[in-house]
Amino acid sequence: MIDAATLSELWRQHADRLLMIARATGEPAEDAVQEAFVALAQQATLPDDPLAWLARTTRNAILQAHRGRQRRTAREQLAAQQRSWFAQPEQYEDQQLDGQQVTAWLEALDAADREIIVMHLWGGLTFRQIADVIGRSAATANRRYQQALGALQARANQNQTR
Repeated sequence: MIDAATLSELWRQHADRLLMIARATGEPAEDAVQEAFVALAQQATLPDDPLAWLARTTRNAILQAHRGRQRRTAREQLAAQQRSWFAQPEQYEDQQLDGQQVTAWLEALDAADREIIVMHLWGGLTFRQIADVIGRSAATANRRYQQALGALQARANQNQTR
């Protein structure tokens, strides 16, 4: 790892220039510059051209943050447009299923279980892919899916007896 004195000197020499370069993108720059210096501190050896390396790393951090904001904004806009997880209740009349009721049942599930249901049923993800997303085994993802599905089925059965 690079020693603290070298990092301090590089910060003194380059931080202002990196901030100016980063601010030219119109994105918040301070976090990106700090992330670049943290990444530099984790390097085994000092790059041949530290300023170029830091500029590239700062730029990549800004791009990554920008992409993350775009994805989050798109998800939020999509969620705002969708009034329920399902189609309107009249589309389920022949099945005696109320889309708003099922949406309420889904929302009553634990957030992690709801996420697994949505990833599998609507996202089309396999249990292996879901496992990678949630950081658990495929067996755990499958078990939680089955339990959540069972909870939804129990609510549906309880609703039919009324």
